[in-house]
Amino acid sequence: MDLVHNKEIQDYISKVCTQIRFHDVHQDVKLELKAHIQEIIEEYLTQGFSEKEAVDQALVQMGDADIIGKQLDLVHKPKPEWTILLLSFLFVNIGLLAMYFIHKQSLLTYDIKLFEKSLLYSLMSLISIIGLYFFDYRKIERFSKHIYLGTLIILIFTVFWGIQASGSRSWLIIGPFSVNYVAVSPFLFIAALAGIFNKWDWSNPLKLMQGLALFAMPLIFILKAPSISTGAIYVVASMVLMIVSGAKLKQIILIPGSFMAILILYIITEPYRLKRLVTFLNPESDPSGSGWLNIQLSKIISHSGLLGQGLTFDPQIIPELHTDFIFAFITYTFGWIASILLITFVVMFLVRIACIARQVKINYGKLLISGFVSILAIQFLWNIFINLGLAPISGVGLPFISYGGSQLIINAATVGIILSIYRRKNISQNYKLF
Repeated sequence: MDLVHNKEIQDYISKVCTQIRFHDVHQDVKLELKAHIQEIIEEYLTQGFSEKEAVDQALVQMGDADIIGKQLDLVHKPKPEWTILLLSFLFVNIGLLAMYFIHKQSLLTYDIKLFEKSLLYSLMSLISIIGLYFFDYRKIERFSKHIYLGTLIILIFTVFWGIQASGSRSWLIIGPFSVNYVAVSPFLFIAALAGIFNKWDWSNPLKLMQGLALFAMPLIFILKAPSISTGAIYVVASMVLMIVSGAKLKQIILIPGSFMAILILYIITEPYRLKRLVTFLNPESDPSGSGWLNIQLSKIISHSGLLGQGLTFDPQIIPELHTDFIFAFITYTFGWIASILLITFVVMFLVRIACIARQVKINYGKLLISGFVSILAIQFLWNIFINLGLAPISGVGLPFISYGGSQLIINAATVGIILSIYRRKNISQNYKLF
């Protein structure tokens, strides 16, 4: 029978839903109730009841709508993902603590009100997490193409007319804030591509070429900046996104090969870049030049000890302590025990995010989480490896901990979206109201 136009059934279902405060699950609840009522009605109809009698008996058997609604309200009450939330706050507070001690010891050669600005950025990131936790992330999907195009246009503007710093034209000035737009662009592109690649037909040769073109366009301008580290992060996250969305590895295998070819060409065409790579492998070959930073990092790490050296850091030992080398500062000041705990928390954080992807029913949510966790994992590991002398030095900060307003806020926004996905993890794909 047609349940959609049966007023008694619709009134019953509506009354149940009025008791459920989490409105996002109403559509799933309606579908579930309709299916259950349909089964009961069909059973009564086979017993010889009339349609009206079958409906009446079915609603009686279902029980009081208010009671059912209150029970379902408890079942569907959204719960925060406390592990990710608490670890995010822990990382932010570790960063604040580090900035406070760096500022207190005057370890920077210039005054940028380090702790005050970090505190401001932390409050902004907290607002970002809370706001996006309550925001329905599914609404972003319909704007995926707009996000992609808008991010690309601003990226092109930044690369050609942005502010140049440390050899890369990556910065934009927005009012009183400076934003490393190239560094945050992978998050925006991954958010856009997650919606675009959702239900993408990778088996179609034309779609495959279109997908690869959509991937390649941002990479061209990221490398134009130039920012090899950001390019590498974007490549890995995009490949993960493509595979999760259904692409076969053999279809996209040319991507890492092409990137490596570009990277090799990028290095050999500029002698100083080749020299930096050689000195990374053997810092002692140029101890007063490009190998100096690697040697200094090695000294810091080797002299840290299990419990650290306290507030004795020499301000002349290394530059940009608050950004790229914050992990070395933490290790030296608080010791290897603190650093090992930090690494453990990072692993817990990343594993927990990855586990959420398996619980989410909506494919778009899986894609978002897969892309975001890839970016965060590379940033965490790359920065730690740099500080331990296991990777070439590049401008990759430690997420949530290194100083940087735009990076902290975009990381917080990522966590907010992940928490929003977790909040709605049990909602099915069919979430649109009929």
